[in-house]
Amino acid sequence: MVACLSLWFNSVAILDRIRPIFRSFFLFAIACLIGIGKSSAQPEFEQHLDFPKIQKLLNEGIDENNLRKQALAWYHWAYYDEVHTGISDSAFQYFDRSAIRFLKAGDSSAYQRVRADLADRLADKKLFDQAFRMYLEALDYYERNNNLYLEANLLARLNRACLLKGDSTGAANFKRRFMKRNESLKDTLLEIIVVRDEIDKLRKRHDYRAARSVSFRVLQLANLKKNDELITWAQYSIADNARLDRDYNTAIEYFHKAEKSNPLEAMRRDIYLGLSETYTALDSLQLANYYAIRYAKLGDTLLDRGRFASLQQLALRYDTRGKSEAIKMLQEQNVEVLERTKFQRLALAALGVAFFAVILASFFIARDYRHRLHTDRVIAGQTAELNLQRIRELEDKLKIETMQSMLVGQESERRRIAQDLHDSVGGLLAAIKMQVEKLQSKNGQMNKAEDLSKITNLIDNTVAETRHIARNMQPSTLLEFGLPTALRDLTNHFRMDGMPSISFQGVGDFSNLDHNLALHCYRIVQELLQNSLKHAKAKEILVQITRTDHQIDLLVEDDGAGYEPGNVKKGMGTDGIAQRVQFLKGEINIQSAKGQGTSTLVTVPLG
Repeated sequence: MVACLSLWFNSVAILDRIRPIFRSFFLFAIACLIGIGKSSAQPEFEQHLDFPKIQKLLNEGIDENNLRKQALAWYHWAYYDEVHTGISDSAFQYFDRSAIRFLKAGDSSAYQRVRADLADRLADKKLFDQAFRMYLEALDYYERNNNLYLEANLLARLNRACLLKGDSTGAANFKRRFMKRNESLKDTLLEIIVVRDEIDKLRKRHDYRAARSVSFRVLQLANLKKNDELITWAQYSIADNARLDRDYNTAIEYFHKAEKSNPLEAMRRDIYLGLSETYTALDSLQLANYYAIRYAKLGDTLLDRGRFASLQQLALRYDTRGKSEAIKMLQEQNVEVLERTKFQRLALAALGVAFFAVILASFFIARDYRHRLHTDRVIAGQTAELNLQRIRELEDKLKIETMQSMLVGQESERRRIAQDLHDSVGGLLAAIKMQVEKLQSKNGQMNKAEDLSKITNLIDNTVAETRHIARNMQPSTLLEFGLPTALRDLTNHFRMDGMPSISFQGVGDFSNLDHNLALHCYRIVQELLQNSLKHAKAKEILVQITRTDHQIDLLVEDDGAGYEPGNVKKGMGTDGIAQRVQFLKGEINIQSAKGQGTSTLVTVPLG
């Protein structure tokens, strides 16, 4: 008997250390039940994705440039690392990435939800300042959007965070606000969150009587919801707090009620241990030993017969106190059985410990291996992505440099041709005109010759056309007077009979504009204007340039025939416009439809 009880006390002392693990498990189960008690407005958050599905979702979001899919993938990845790999630190980074993408996608509700989840983990890490700032931002959002359920949920979370911080005044304030909201919401599971946290607080203060009273409240709420798991947990909580408060009769009553509620195996072990400790306190050693054995070897059928025989021998010893010889014999037999049982238990315990050590080592090795594989895959993917990004950057840089060289070469060639036209061809035409005029002055009758007059007019037209070509190739007005004056001069050139009415507007200060940038803007407007004149068949054309602190807007708009932008083949003119816009890192926006005219807006950033 003494050996059996000694073995039991040792097992209780060891197993009592793991009691908080089981208790934490059931509190986690309650939290999970509460978390799914309400249907979510965003069911995609409640899905449990494996790693391939998470990776697929993230890749789809990147390929489609869908920020919301990317945000959901990072959200599920954070939970995956916590649950499957045991890595909690990476969850902070992944939740933050998820929140940023939800914010950019314009989904404020999802953004606040992720921030609240992130705040839970900050509170567990004792980073209360950051956690409370996130909680309060989310609470303010839900209040403004009249989301009563999520508002109450945030108040319950704030109550828990205040308890973790040790701020009983703040916890009481948030609890009072939660209860007021829940009067209209009447959500029992949300109320259990607050009540459960209050039980934990009271147990830490060793106020077991108050903790038991609150546990009765949990039992009432669980009965209202008809939730078997919560009912069993509440009965166990009442019994355990009554045991710690030394109200052993109540403890035994509710331990047995919990035992009859068909609890899970882990809870049943805790119930057996509680019964064993309670009967020990009442000096009912037989029942204490009975439940200690059931707790220590729940479901172990190999040693049930030996223990049953030992208990029978102990019962015979209590029933035959007057027979010394029989008692002595039974004691010897009992010692022999107990020694055998002890040896078997030690052997089984050693075997179990060895087996558990092997399993545990295999688990950690496998987990470490999987984690390394996962890390290697992530690093390889990130390296490949960085390499692709560098290649794209180099390609873009090379394309821009090539484009710059081409545009510089074009402008240089235009300057050369314009100079040649002005100096060479223009000079020759001027000399020819002077010779013709000289010939006319020598012979008065030649002034009346019709052919000579035609030659003179042809020379004048040729000189004007040469000047026009030279001016288009290298606008001197741009260099001398700036971009607005050059464009006004360009539009004035087309104002004649049979041409559309062209209006020009310049807004802003262009005095200190870089010459190369002004030249590119001039060429873009020149090409757009020529396209309208050639193809639009318009009656009115508007040319407008606007400069602000950060950009230049170039607008060419007509009321012509219009076209479908996607169905028009690009020519040299449109290619030149696109190249210049890309070189300037600008954007081009074309609005057109058949019969509705065309509006082309080019935006060029400054600086």
